[in-house]
Amino acid sequence: MTDLQPKAQSMLDRLTAENNVRRVLADYCHGVDRKNWDLVRQCYHDDATDSHGAFNGTVPDLLQWMRDSHQHVSSSFHVLTNVRVMLTDDLQTAHTESYCMSFKEVSPGGFDAYATSATSLSRSARRTVACRYVDHFEDRPGVGWRITSRVVAIDWIRRDDGEMFLPIDPSWTRSQRDRSDAFYAEVPAKEQVKR
Repeated sequence: MTDLQPKAQSMLDRLTAENNVRRVLADYCHGVDRKNWDLVRQCYHDDATDSHGAFNGTVPDLLQWMRDSHQHVSSSFHVLTNVRVMLTDDLQTAHTESYCMSFKEVSPGGFDAYATSATSLSRSARRTVACRYVDHFEDRPGVGWRITSRVVAIDWIRRDDGEMFLPIDPSWTRSQRDRSDAFYAEVPAKEQVKR
């Protein structure tokens, strides 16, 4: 019974480390989808690199590439599944694989960063990218878990004309790509229960 406590602590440490890694992955998706580039920046260590389809380079250059390529993206939606986190025994580094579906609506006149030609779109289109994020993470003193390198392994890309999608009722809540999104709305205070 005396070794149960250290085993439980070891398991708790591993679960905490994995949860911290998963939080960074979720923050990255939220940051891109809401164009919160500061949050995206916080997902990477200062010396990190990213190989992201047409882009390959440093994080400052990645953020500029994303800002430019998202100027005409009116909707962005990332879904991560099958997230596999492999931690080293010392819980200081992790190798992860996250299956990702990225859905974007590109407005007319916009440039699609994943298109094979550099032409602008003449009408609205939606693009789906099926890929995997293959990441290396480190837990560094003072900053915690962040990505040190990312490779986006692309499985396939599909683009559909906007006419193929149903219009959304204007009275419904629409996703926004900034702080006007429903996520940032003030949560109403709970009504006090009378006793």
